[in-house]
Amino acid sequence: MGPSGQQPSSPLPPLPAGAVSRMPFLWLTVFLMTLVHLQPSNQDPVAPIHNIRVDTRRGILMWDLTGTVDEIKCNKSQNYLYTAKNNTYCQIYAFSLCTATNYTIRVTKGPSFSTWIQYPAEEGKPGTTAENLTCWIHDKDFLQCSWAVGWAAPRDVQYYLYLKDNRQEHKCLRYRKDMQGRHVGCYFDNISKFASGLYQFIVNGTSKASGISCTEIFKSLSQIEVISPPNITGWCNKSYSFMEWEIPSHLNKRLSYELEIQKSTDPANVHKVKVNENYTTQNHLGSYTVKIRAQLRNTYSAWSAPQKFDCDKEEEPSVRAWRTWGLSTLGVLLALLLAALLCRRCSVMQKIYPRIPRVKDLIKTNLQNESTMVWETDRAYQDECPVHEVQVLEKS
Repeated sequence: MGPSGQQPSSPLPPLPAGAVSRMPFLWLTVFLMTLVHLQPSNQDPVAPIHNIRVDTRRGILMWDLTGTVDEIKCNKSQNYLYTAKNNTYCQIYAFSLCTATNYTIRVTKGPSFSTWIQYPAEEGKPGTTAENLTCWIHDKDFLQCSWAVGWAAPRDVQYYLYLKDNRQEHKCLRYRKDMQGRHVGCYFDNISKFASGLYQFIVNGTSKASGISCTEIFKSLSQIEVISPPNITGWCNKSYSFMEWEIPSHLNKRLSYELEIQKSTDPANVHKVKVNENYTTQNHLGSYTVKIRAQLRNTYSAWSAPQKFDCDKEEEPSVRAWRTWGLSTLGVLLALLLAALLCRRCSVMQKIYPRIPRVKDLIKTNLQNESTMVWETDRAYQDECPVHEVQVLEKS
């Protein structure tokens, strides 16, 4: 025991042999491990791609580029691959405006790097979106769309349709309503003003109760057209028949046609004709009935209503009389026009080659005043050639 009556504390155990010589190595190991854990996982202090943004009007995904890379590509929801232009933007054209979509930008040649952006931001209450949006073209000129009211849409919801391409927007104005006055369809009545190509059909909504999500589909107008059967016109006689029709589409010009011709004298005699033009000539048909349908790729239109051509019937007297009268009137008008042209020509010739005045023979004309010399002038040119003085040089 010590002087204070307490037992002295036991001394520290001695270090093993060689531990003192290993201490500097242990401290160096701990220091290096600390540096590894403090170092960030991304060794690139400056990202080559930053400030990503979307320009829906021009249809481009763009960014700012720092440094130099050889190639950049963009992905749209991992389904579409676009090569960047000038390594500063990708031409996407059709951005989704209603569904949140991921766009990934990746350096494919150069230092490995990728980043992404989501557009647009999700908004609106689920179930408020218009459902089952469907659009089609019919009867050559009409574009029609229909949809259903969302299952969770508020009572005061109202929907609006517009079309969008990479140049402009087209608002629909002719709506179809349900019993509650909500828009459930709309149509355009003149699609000839629309350019061909891909369109974005968008239905958005408004409500005082909650936000309304929009819905969209991407369609080419030529792909949603329902071809209508053409309407045949023409004339015929006993020898041959000529038939023609308008192309029943503004968007698809390369149509083929199938005609089903049935002779009136033999109902069992039916033959089909296929043509690639919007007209045809057939020989020795006599009176017949014809119907037609159009073909677009592997799709056929409905058959037209049967049209009858009576080619054996004699011409009615009234028709013959009208034709004779018309031809006679035309002949008279042509004769009057020819006479007017000839008269105008004579007048022009007289102006170009006027008549030369002639001196009168005083002996033959038996004039009493011998000192007067008279000549004839064309009355039309008296003012152009006036005579101011006549002087007699010598008397005989």
